[in-house]
Amino acid sequence: MAKKEKLKLTKDQYLQLQGLDLQQKLDLLHDWKKSNEVTAQQFNHFSNLWISRETKKIMDIKNPLRKSKDEDRPSSSMRTVIEGDIELFYNRLQGKLNYYLANRTAIGLSERELELFKTYTSKYRLYKSLINNLLVIGLRFPDKNLNKYCEEFIRENKMYKDYTDVHFWSSLWADSNLVPMDAIRLMLTKSNDGYQINPVFDKGLIGLLVPMFEVQRDKEVQRLKWAQALENDTEREKELARKTKRLNAFNILLQAAQEYLK
Repeated sequence: MAKKEKLKLTKDQYLQLQGLDLQQKLDLLHDWKKSNEVTAQQFNHFSNLWISRETKKIMDIKNPLRKSKDEDRPSSSMRTVIEGDIELFYNRLQGKLNYYLANRTAIGLSERELELFKTYTSKYRLYKSLINNLLVIGLRFPDKNLNKYCEEFIRENKMYKDYTDVHFWSSLWADSNLVPMDAIRLMLTKSNDGYQINPVFDKGLIGLLVPMFEVQRDKEVQRLKWAQALENDTEREKELARKTKRLNAFNILLQAAQEYLK
């Protein structure tokens, strides 16, 4: 409870935020950070929170094909035990990820949790939406072994000709938080002419995803602006290099997508 209290803003700060749009809120939050009116932890927490909320609104409009929570369940109205177990496991991972995003301190996956993840994704594919959710969070989770497993699983099960899992790819790119670099790498192939969209993806899917690519790219532009405003030289150089690399990757993806759709 004490940790949650520290993340709260003051009553006066909440009043100043009323009626502002997302960019105005972020600018004000950045001013507070520079004047030490909020901590770095508060800055990370509220910037992620507000961007997540705004992106979710955008994606709800731009992604009408997202499935409802119950769409892939068996016809029986009774929830299965394993279905409940998968949902609890997903919630546990989401809690760890939220802690990481707020504190930038990773809570790794235990060997038992990694084995559970592999079991659920490989043996219970009939719960398609639940497994898709696990794969999306698995790519974002700060655990390299889990990231590698998810990437390999996706390449083997969701990336072959004449099969398009629209709902998986739209869920991955509609994510309201940070989209991992693995998501970009999955979309592209490299040749002597540069990067192209992987030909296993049909143009209809890419056309659906392009607005999501753009939303995620615009978020990277904002993060780069924040990095440029950091006062600590060492921290600023490190963050600028990392965020510039991410922004360049998103721009390469968008250019490849536009070429693919011609």
